[in-house]
Amino acid sequence: MIIFMKPNKIFPVLPGGLQLIGSSQPIVAAPGDDVILPCRVDPEWDAVGKTVEWSRPDLRPTGPQKRVEYVFVYRFRKTDRDMMMDTYIQRTSLSQDGLRRGDVSLTIRNVSLQDQGRFRCFIPRLGIEAELLLVVDPNFVSTTTTEMVRHRNLITLTPQEETSRNGWVRFHLCLIVFSFFIICLGLVSLCVIRKWQQIQKVSQISSENCLFSQ
Repeated sequence: MIIFMKPNKIFPVLPGGLQLIGSSQPIVAAPGDDVILPCRVDPEWDAVGKTVEWSRPDLRPTGPQKRVEYVFVYRFRKTDRDMMMDTYIQRTSLSQDGLRRGDVSLTIRNVSLQDQGRFRCFIPRLGIEAELLLVVDPNFVSTTTTEMVRHRNLITLTPQEETSRNGWVRFHLCLIVFSFFIICLGLVSLCVIRKWQQIQKVSQISSENCLFSQ
């Protein structure tokens, strides 16, 4: 199942009115769940082609060069796996459609107790970051199912909108039927004209033969 918490934490406003919105509430999940760490730019901002970095500030840099390893890195319109921790390479992703709207929420699949802790989202182009807390609780029972998350963006039409949509459907059906009728009428007319031309030609030949016989 996927756990999704409603984002409600607003971070400092950037010049130009852009702000980063995350979640002020911990994201709670059970081991084995898929989770979404919500983070988006408001108002909508096209993040396609921009760098997006997700990291864990609780973890210290590793290796002789104290290199920071990331949970997820998106740059040059693709995932940069060379900068990511091995444990997250196959389990994390961003939504390509979401990026077009500034939604940089991170999906983590099959979470474990080792995933518990703080996560930081950073967009270098904007110079702003947001932090979220993931809590992995073996006793947690979620009431949010994958099906609910999958359909959270569906739009319910009002009766007026439904009536308007049905009207457009009927209009297009009538237009298709009328177009088909016109095409059929044109084909029939063409056949009649050709038949009439053939009859005229035969009559003309017959008349010429009669004159020749006389």
